[in-house]
Amino acid sequence: MSKRGRIKNVKATNVDGIKYRSRLEAFTSIELRKSKIKFHYEKEKFVLMDKFKYNGSSIEKRKKKGKLVYDEAPQSVRSITYVPDFTNIKQGWIIEVKGLKSDVFNVKWKLFKQYLAKNKLNYDLYMPGSKKQILETIKLIKEKNGNTKKNI
Repeated sequence: MSKRGRIKNVKATNVDGIKYRSRLEAFTSIELRKSKIKFHYEKEKFVLMDKFKYNGSSIEKRKKKGKLVYDEAPQSVRSITYVPDFTNIKQGWIIEVKGLKSDVFNVKWKLFKQYLAKNKLNYDLYMPGSKKQILETIKLIKEKNGNTKKNI
């Protein structure tokens, strides 16, 4: 990781006027299009935890200031949201392209699965981390949606 918390070797890439956050995401987009699979990029937003007010006081270290800060009640606490990389809700699948998983992402992923379970939403979730896994994911989506015949 770099000094700012960004993952090294991740390079934003433009494809057909769309800015993808990584070369793996751009590759996924290209391969989905080649396979004639319709998708949306970062369109769906799931609220995993609603915003709320905390009525107690808190003393917390702030990253920017590097010192303890006293917050008086009430305090607004932001919601936790998750935006998957590629979705086709009609076909029932979500792709999250992930080279390296952070601790924060691991928690969000669990919260996302919990959200789906509580709301009785059963999407096929894919998390490829390499070009080979992306191609395998696309093959599985095509097979499931009848775009290709399975080899028996």
